Amino acid sequence: MKKRLTILFLYLPYILFAQSDNWKVFSSSNTPLPNNKITSTIIDHNNIMYFGTHEGLIVFDGNKWKKHNTENSLIPSNKILCIKVDNKNIKWVGTTNGLLKIEGDNFTIMTSENSLLPSNKIRKIIIKNNTKYFATEKGMLIIKGSKMTLINRKTHNIPEDNIICFDIDKDNNIWFGTNKGLIVLEKNGTKIFNKENSELPDNHVWSLKIDENENVWIGTKKGLLSIDENKWTGYNKKNSILPSNIISNLTTDDYDRLWIGTDNGIVSFDQSEWKTYKIGKKSNRIFSVFIDKEDNKWIGTDKALIVLNEEGVSELKRKEHNNLISFTVVNNKEITYFLPISAKVEITIYNLQGEKIETIIEEKMLKGKHHFYYNTNTLNGGSYFCKFKTERFSSTQRIVVVK
Repeated sequence: MKKRLTILFLYLPYILFAQSDNWKVFSSSNTPLPNNKITSTIIDHNNIMYFGTHEGLIVFDGNKWKKHNTENSLIPSNKILCIKVDNKNIKWVGTTNGLLKIEGDNFTIMTSENSLLPSNKIRKIIIKNNTKYFATEKGMLIIKGSKMTLINRKTHNIPEDNIICFDIDKDNNIWFGTNKGLIVLEKNGTKIFNKENSELPDNHVWSLKIDENENVWIGTKKGLLSIDENKWTGYNKKNSILPSNIISNLTTDDYDRLWIGTDNGIVSFDQSEWKTYKIGKKSNRIFSVFIDKEDNKWIGTDKALIVLNEEGVSELKRKEHNNLISFTVVNNKEITYFLPISAKVEITIYNLQGEKIETIIEEKMLKGKHHFYYNTNTLNGGSYFCKFKTERFSSTQRIVVVK
């Protein structure tokens, strides 16, 4: 088995240090998280953390917390539903109003208006073998290189477009969870399972996971189901320690354990032993579970972000740090920024479509506070973004020009 580590990171000015407790709670009361409803979490290849909330995308890079929302960035919606990172370290963020692609400091928005996305509500993203799968409420878009494939009732004769969840098996068959049952899209056809023709306890399939042994785990509104080849096995509150029959999330770890998120907490199951976890004083509805390289479970709930590790997790503690870079725009034209050291500064104006309108400053500036007024007379009336960038810092704020 893998050796489990207890220390996550050592970051400044925020320090993570080992604790004996097996769970910790991070919320808006002890971190800069703006919202306690955490829908998704990832850690990219540079150990930068991304948290999806219903008030925007939160990024922690080891030095600072940064919030991206519709007021200060190109993000299409503050409601983040899912986040994934590909092998090029590009972040793909699914929202209720489009797909956001983050490549370095560049934000690109994909919607049903400018791409083949069938809907702007991106429920789930899977990246497998350089192929990207985006599930929406009106079908799925698959991107492989320059090739894009749309899957819906018209193109592949599936009975339902509203995809709640999905997973992909070793033969590249796609398993779809919908509110009308389970759909399996194979190369030679489509299989449909519901409570009338199978052992599904309910047609509301809200989570899916195919493990390393190709067992299919199905979370429904009325219990958990596994398919091992042709054997179907059901689990619920009566025959297991499941705290609820509403299964909201399924994740597997490197130890062949299934982590089962419900609307009343989380349990694990290794197909022989069940284990329950107390992760707070109050019950939590589980939205997502991300397991990092140190076997820490980052659990997004409706009340907080919870980090769980049976051998001890890490606590996030605030350490004061002075003289950080700052950037503000007041009254849509008064620009102020502070540099703790001399640095090359670039300040650029973009329109809402992300097109560059004007570069205000692009030169090396001395350390200290800088203040000036930006003349907006050359701009048409409307909203714009003012982006401030140095080698190690980037910030964007919205400005509004009234004519």
